[in-house]
Amino acid sequence: MKKATVAWIFWGGACVCVFSSVLFFMGIIPLSVCAAVLVPAFPVTVLALFFWWMAGQSGGDIPFIGY
Repeated sequence: MKKATVAWIFWGGACVCVFSSVLFFMGIIPLSVCAAVLVPAFPVTVLALFFWWMAGQSGGDIPFIGY
């Protein structure tokens, strides 16, 4: 994956997390719906951030970040 692709995944996940939290705090969606969105979206966002951080500018493979 390229660094730009991982950046798009990160920003998409971050927007989903923030948007669902704002909707919850405004009282539009219940806590269960907010949690159902945040539980899968947050880890994807964090992993995409780590992959973006580790990706080089050369466009090659993303190095292994460990367990």
